[in-house]
Amino acid sequence: MPSMEKFPVGWRLLHWLMAVMVLISIPTGLWMASRAEADLWGELTNALYSWHKAIGFSVLLLMVLRIAIKVRYKTPPYPQEMPRKLQLAAKSVHHLLYILLILTPLLGWAGVTAFPALVTVGGYDLPAMPLVPEDRELAARLFEIHGVLAITLAVLIAVHIAAAFRHMFRKDGIFRRMV
Repeated sequence: MPSMEKFPVGWRLLHWLMAVMVLISIPTGLWMASRAEADLWGELTNALYSWHKAIGFSVLLLMVLRIAIKVRYKTPPYPQEMPRKLQLAAKSVHHLLYILLILTPLLGWAGVTAFPALVTVGGYDLPAMPLVPEDRELAARLFEIHGVLAITLAVLIAVHIAAAFRHMFRKDGIFRRMV
């Protein structure tokens, strides 16, 4: 197995914390949306919405930290024997993940500001997004785009996980960078 520098421990912990948060947030979002479409309102639906908003906003804040870390520190290099096209594909997927991990929660936050529905877990209110007016039609459009981006994010995450498993089974050292 080629030797390879690992990501720093803090970076790895942040990656796995965010992975868990996103892997909770997406199914929670689908579940709450299906309950809302079925007109099933109550404590469970409200709890799903509250947790989804709290987790989503936390992901957004952690992405700011993650980008600051990425700008400050260089990522471990890919092995020289890794084909250039595969390196480009990996970088492209990572960049798309970063973009979607910013845009998706931003649009959700804009949507709950426009609706307005800023209450989260424990009665904590998210701050209203600046420059977003209260407008239910705007909120509906924002939530629709948010949903499409979340599904796109889920597909990219599946690609990312599949690639991680591929590297784990090939024992090429890539998987070990983040575990």
